[in-house]
Amino acid sequence: MKTIAPYIEQVKSLLKLKTYPETMEYIGMQKQAWTAIQKGTGVSEKNAIRIAQILNIDPMEIVAISMALKAKNNEIRDFWLKWAKRAENQRLKESQEK
Repeated sequence: MKTIAPYIEQVKSLLKLKTYPETMEYIGMQKQAWTAIQKGTGVSEKNAIRIAQILNIDPMEIVAISMALKAKNNEIRDFWLKWAKRAENQRLKESQEK
């Protein structure tokens, strides 16, 4: 399943930050949050929005992935994964049109 980690890596790269704790701090998260994200946890809606703003993408893409990671059952997880995939596909389509 997709995780939040690639988005954090993109933020780190985009802002030319040296460490993941530094990246977490820039976003407004606890420095230790990177370990939890690597293990597949989601992030709060507030942090998902911050990450999306930095990357200039639709926040629903990250919110949906985060909600899928937090889901208690497969039906809910699949719903959010479908939302995330739809948002990602739209972003990729728009970037190809530019």
